[in-house]
Amino acid sequence: MGLINTSHLKRFADGFEQKVTDLFAKKEDIPDQLPASGGDAQTVNGHTVNKDVPSNAEFTDTTYNKMGGCSAQTAGTSGLVPPPAKGQQDYALFGDGTWREMKEATDTEIDQIIAGTFK
Repeated sequence: MGLINTSHLKRFADGFEQKVTDLFAKKEDIPDQLPASGGDAQTVNGHTVNKDVPSNAEFTDTTYNKMGGCSAQTAGTSGLVPPPAKGQQDYALFGDGTWREMKEATDTEIDQIIAGTFK
């Protein structure tokens, strides 16, 4: 394969956009409405919100754990993503479960990636 230039990337992006449009955007068999996952009030023990269940009711039978990060020796655990702190809007969540600022690769690192010598 030869070098890839920006016109190749644009052509790929345009072709990909068209493929997605052809596959998904023009589907005619997508329903306008879907049933609630629990059905109607008759199938959910006959209860409806704001009628006999207060709108501020708290359901405490489901709990969620925070995601556990991984290390070189241990796998992470599933759970809710930890919230980023104020000012971390441009940070990324890493596999160890921490939010960190992404660093831009240097030209030397890019050359090493291309050569297959980056560590």
